[in-house]
Amino acid sequence: MNVLPKNNGTVLLCGILFAGVLLLPAAVFGACQFHNVSGYVWSRNTGWFSLNCSSGGTVDFGLDIDFQSGNPTEPVTGYAWSSNMGWLNMQPSGPYPAAPAHASLFNRNVGESATTTAGRLTGWAKWEALGDDGWMLVGPIDLGGTDYGVGITSDRLFTGWSFNGGTVSPGDGWAYWDSIGSGGGAAVLQEWFETLYGDIYAGGDIQSPFSPPSSRYTATYLIQAGGAIQPVFITSQGGDAAPYISDSFDSFTLPDAGNDYQGTLGLLDKAGMVGNRYGTVQAWNAGATSIILDGKVYRYVGDLTVSNPLTFNNGAGSQKGSGTIIVEGNLIINANTAYQSAALGTRVENLASVAWIVSGNITFGANVTQAVGVHFSEGASGIHTGTTGSALSDVQFVMRGIAIAKAIALDRLYVDPDANPSEQFIFDGRAIVNPPPGLADIAKGLPTLREIRP
Repeated sequence: MNVLPKNNGTVLLCGILFAGVLLLPAAVFGACQFHNVSGYVWSRNTGWFSLNCSSGGTVDFGLDIDFQSGNPTEPVTGYAWSSNMGWLNMQPSGPYPAAPAHASLFNRNVGESATTTAGRLTGWAKWEALGDDGWMLVGPIDLGGTDYGVGITSDRLFTGWSFNGGTVSPGDGWAYWDSIGSGGGAAVLQEWFETLYGDIYAGGDIQSPFSPPSSRYTATYLIQAGGAIQPVFITSQGGDAAPYISDSFDSFTLPDAGNDYQGTLGLLDKAGMVGNRYGTVQAWNAGATSIILDGKVYRYVGDLTVSNPLTFNNGAGSQKGSGTIIVEGNLIINANTAYQSAALGTRVENLASVAWIVSGNITFGANVTQAVGVHFSEGASGIHTGTTGSALSDVQFVMRGIAIAKAIALDRLYVDPDANPSEQFIFDGRAIVNPPPGLADIAKGLPTLREIRP
């Protein structure tokens, strides 16, 4: 999303900055760390200045705003950098030259969600090398009843202007923070999730604090939950009202022991699975790394940990590629799962297709980048995507399949300047084309692909 522009501004104030750049703020020593504001801001006087060290270099700097605190007001902390102006301190000490008498603050828009990025910046930043001529007003800047100061939209993009004008040094004057208009891509980096070509079903809550960035969408089709969907505002290519998004959906029930596994989506034939209706139940090998499921039902009693990468291969000849793995306990997946990439044979039944039916919770290790198959959890806390607890070390999680649970916790903190999602759920259609044993009825309730005449 961010295009890193070249610095084509006029070189000014070299004598002043030579002394300034020797005095690095204490916060900038060391390799570049994660900062959740990125991009560049443009000044006609002095050119681009950078809001984040992620573009390269060995000096740590950047801007941060705590959007998850739930507080209506949060400080904008850290430093920006200009090769022509030096360090821009977002939390300079007073006294301040005029109202408002405080350093830079983010003020959340009234009535928005507790984690929205929509709001206005107020207060002062300061170009350290310019001394008293370095004060920059980020907002409000009231001209004719309109605030032209810096703002942030709900889709994480910056808007508006800041102003710095000194009496001795000319400063950078008007600086344009608009993410699109300036081409600098000034934006907020926060985690978000994306579903492609399919649905997410949850009997309880779906928790993810942030909406997608501009021109990206949370869902292609349906997101449905018996509890709350967070964030409240979820976007799609069809607009705010599409796809069909329904929270507090009282009539939506997941299959479980209490309803004999007959839910809104249809019958999950667990009784048939464990009762050998689909052939003799096989013991699941916890150490498996590669397998043709061969149309069978597998069972593991107790908590199962997948510690090694696991590939589900296509069948050959009369072998079926589908299979169901029942876990009578919790499932912990600490390694990637994948489908064989080889070409399919002559029969669609050869296509690898797996379902995990778990009586407890499903938890993915923070190192897992890919998972495949239908993931069905009966546990109270449902499915957790896992996290290291840091945006610096988290990796993107991609599930190719379907997630069905009483609750889905989207834990990943992964972000990057290209605005890729933290978690991505890609519906691949295998559960419809070649349903695993016991899931044929549920597959009827999932999206289908049909070919019609033009």
